[in-house]
Amino acid sequence: MRRLIFTFIGLVILVAGGALLWVSIGPQPKEERTTGGVLTTQAEIAAQNLQAAPGTGPDLGVISDQGPGSTNSIGAQPEIASDALEDVATLDTAEAEALPQVAAAPDMTTDVILDNQTDVAVAPLNLGEVAPMTTPDGQGGATTPAGFYEQRVVEMEWPRSFRVGGASSIRVTLKVLADGSLQPVAEVAENEVLATPILITDRYDTHNATVTATLSAPDFTVEAVNDETQPMERGQQVEWRWTLEANKGQRSVIALGIRINWQPKPGTVDSPTSANIWGQSLQADVDYVFGGLTVPQASALGTALAVLGFVAQFPLALKVLQMVRDIVFGRSRRTRSRRSSTSRRRR
Repeated sequence: MRRLIFTFIGLVILVAGGALLWVSIGPQPKEERTTGGVLTTQAEIAAQNLQAAPGTGPDLGVISDQGPGSTNSIGAQPEIASDALEDVATLDTAEAEALPQVAAAPDMTTDVILDNQTDVAVAPLNLGEVAPMTTPDGQGGATTPAGFYEQRVVEMEWPRSFRVGGASSIRVTLKVLADGSLQPVAEVAENEVLATPILITDRYDTHNATVTATLSAPDFTVEAVNDETQPMERGQQVEWRWTLEANKGQRSVIALGIRINWQPKPGTVDSPTSANIWGQSLQADVDYVFGGLTVPQASALGTALAVLGFVAQFPLALKVLQMVRDIVFGRSRRTRSRRSSTSRRRR
C-alpha cells in the first residue's frame, strides 16, 4: 500500500513537472493584426457621420510617401459597407468605454495603442491617377511623372503576452493590398479600429526604393533578425522580425515604424526623398511563468520535477514488467508442462 501511495504521488509530480515545462517553453499564443497607414476608432467615424451631409462618407486620414492627407483630399472614398456606417452611428456607452487606449507617440502615424482586445479592419480605397507633382519655376529639378498609388498594408504578429526571461518574436510585413483583396469593413464591433491603406506613389521605374523598419522597446533586450533597411520592388512584400527578451514583469509599450526612401536611378534628375509611412504602438504585458519564476527557473524546476516523478514510477514499472513476464513466460511454462504431461501419458 505504501508503495502504491508513493507511486501515485510520483505520478502527480510528473504531471506537474510536464505542465510547468509546457508553460515555460511551449508555444505562445500569437496576436495578428492587419493595419494601414492611419487607424481611426469607431467613435471618430461616428462623430463624423453625425456632421456629414447625407450620402457622403467619412473623411479618413491617409498616409502616403508624399505626406499625410485625407480620403477627400486625394479624391478617394473608403470602401465601407453602408450597414457598417449605420452601426457606428448607434455607438453605445459600453462600446465607447471599451475603445482602445490613446497615447501621443512621436513619429507615429497613429495614436491608437493596439492590444489583444483590439480588432482592426482595413478599408481599401477607390483611387484614380496621382496628380503630377511639378517643381515651381526657377527652383530647378525635374517633374515627377504622374502615376498610380500602390496600396499597401502592414501585417503585425506578436505574442499575446511576454514572459520574464523568455525570448519572443515580433513580425512586421509590408504587403501589397491589390484591388481591395482584404475584405472591407462589414460591421463595427466594440473596440474595433478602422485602418486605411498606406499609399505609395509608383516611382519604381525611375527610383530605387528602400524601406527601413525600427522598433523601440526600452524595457526589453532587442535583437533584429533581418536587416533594418531592405530594398522594395513594385508588388513585392518586405518582412522584418525581432527577438525580444524581458527581464522583469510589467506592462510595456513597444513602438514600431516604417520609413521609405526613394533614390533616383542613373539618368533621373531628381532629389532623393524619404517619408515615414507607418507607425504603431503595441501594449505588451510581461508576466512571470508562475509566481515569481522566470522562464529559465521554471524550466529547471519543471525538469527536476519531471525526473523525480519519473523515478517514482519505477516500482509501478517493475510491477508492470513482472506482470508481462508472468503472462509471457508463465504461459510458456504451462505449455511445456502440458506437453510433458501428454508425452508421459502416451508412454
